Amino acid sequence: MKSAIIVCAGNSSRFSGGRENKTLYLFEGKPIFLYSVNVFERLNFDLIVIVIKAEEKKSFDKYLNPKIKIAYGGPRRQDSVLNALDLVPADSEVLVHDGARPFLTDKIVKDVLSEIRSKRCVVPAIKSEDTIRIENAGKCTLFDRNKVFRMQTPQGCVAGELASLYKKFSHIDLLDDASAFELEGFEIKLVDGDKRNIKITTKEDLKILQALL
Repeated sequence: MKSAIIVCAGNSSRFSGGRENKTLYLFEGKPIFLYSVNVFERLNFDLIVIVIKAEEKKSFDKYLNPKIKIAYGGPRRQDSVLNALDLVPADSEVLVHDGARPFLTDKIVKDVLSEIRSKRCVVPAIKSEDTIRIENAGKCTLFDRNKVFRMQTPQGCVAGELASLYKKFSHIDLLDDASAFELEGFEIKLVDGDKRNIKITTKEDLKILQALL
């Protein structure tokens, strides 16, 4: 079984100061989150779960077909994902995606799915092309950029394993799904990401979207 969780319950503080949900922003007449939904629909996913804020349900409802399930966000991203996992069968392969990444490609989805195994989290990533320096206590040190990767979503794994790990490490604020697997000593498998698969963070990023379109 193939399932997708699309997280749309963030605060959008850097996009609008929290005044509007960036995933609902209309881009070319279509809300940003819906671009990703359409990819998973096109690839015939068995289950799609959208994570939203309860007060925004009406705003999302008008764009969703009845087959798509809704979960409500929690205080942290990991809490939101865990709420969605309650709706996903434990043995399902699941891809967790940021609703603010509208240019998800079929290839990324298929590449992530092809590498999912038990005790493994699959992550699309892009190798850094920039020279990297790390500052520590006022000292700036050159770092090997060949060892630096930019993580993207969707991140894929077995649903029940992710749910179990999020519960186990609930006392830790985790940056992404792979972090839970890493803490347990499970494998993190990287696959090729895509430069177009950017995450909308500020309104300046909309100019990049327009250029890509």
